[in-house]
Amino acid sequence: MELERGAAGRIVRYGLAILLALYLVLPFAWMLIYSLYPSENLRSTPMSFNPSDLTLESYGRLLADGSFTAALWNSLIVALSTTVISMFFGSLCAYVIARFRFRGSRPLLLAMMTVQAIPAIVLAVPLFVLLRGMGLFDTRVGLILTYTAFILPLVIWMMVGFFETIPVNLEKAARIDGCTRLGILRKVVLPLSGPGFAATSIFAFITAWSDFFLAKVLTATQTTMLPVRTAAFQGLFAMDYTAAATAGVITAVPVLVLALVAQKWIVQGITEGGVKG
Repeated sequence: MELERGAAGRIVRYGLAILLALYLVLPFAWMLIYSLYPSENLRSTPMSFNPSDLTLESYGRLLADGSFTAALWNSLIVALSTTVISMFFGSLCAYVIARFRFRGSRPLLLAMMTVQAIPAIVLAVPLFVLLRGMGLFDTRVGLILTYTAFILPLVIWMMVGFFETIPVNLEKAARIDGCTRLGILRKVVLPLSGPGFAATSIFAFITAWSDFFLAKVLTATQTTMLPVRTAAFQGLFAMDYTAAATAGVITAVPVLVLALVAQKWIVQGITEGGVKG
């Protein structure tokens, strides 16, 4: 009887896992299929998915489009810069909060996460006025500073959890060997928190890379971001489904590559971040 219940439980778990996988994979697979067929096939009734019509023409057309490649470069530069800045300052702040038990450290961490919970739409107008007054509206620098302000609390919160899993005795041993605080952080703490660092970096990159709302509000024509450029394929009366699907695939590729390359570190980092030592 127990064996039957165990087998039934495994079947249910596997079934749910398969359904979840299909739920996550099918939209991307459908988008990929759309990107490989001409628009005429998608507008026909019924839709034509003849394998002989498969083409990469849409990819070539988009990558030859100056406005699209400019948006692609803008997104890469802004997302990478935001990730580097957020991880640098976030790691330093997180290390201080995790290791130095000063009065108000926990309320400070809670306050930062409370700020993180404020919807971007609430701050859209103040940010627009601020960046316009500083001459940073429609610039990469303005977007980088804005995204860093939004992402930094999340980075600090995640890295505090990872740093707290590292035994303090290792740092004490490094201090005995003559390491400074920064040396301990660079040579001991960061290498040991590599999985958490990788997971947090990818979350920071994805947040900046995929944002649409702030990129739409805080830019005009000079610093168009990839999500905004992709949305432009939706016209008033029609939509270029092939171009939109192609842009979606191109947008997803960097995130997929990062996730596949760092999959082991992401899983390990998320697991370790949930354990307080």
